[in-house]
Amino acid sequence: MVYQWMDVIWLPLGLFIATKGQRWLVSAFFITCMIMMRLQVEVMQSINYPNGFAGLLSSGAFERGMVTYSLFYVIYLILVYFSPNSRGVIFFAASISIFFMAFFISSMVMLL
Repeated sequence: MVYQWMDVIWLPLGLFIATKGQRWLVSAFFITCMIMMRLQVEVMQSINYPNGFAGLLSSGAFERGMVTYSLFYVIYLILVYFSPNSRGVIFFAASISIFFMAFFISSMVMLL
């Protein structure tokens, strides 16, 4: 049970690093990424390809998604750390960009 929610550890870390004006966007980013990863895994399992179409990797879709999204969590936390004064539209656009990069790359990794 704990294994399925290991990515929740990133949320308090992100809230700790973020400034007061960034905390809502940081929490929204992490929560939407967590939901999206689980939706992607569910789609892979529902089409009966839990290990991807090509079968190149032996790990399941959940493990691949966890690793891929964790890499993007690190990238996002680096962005948050080095841009403490960034707020509003610019920070929101950066968050959306990293979210979609994580989504598309994790989709490709899950298909392998």
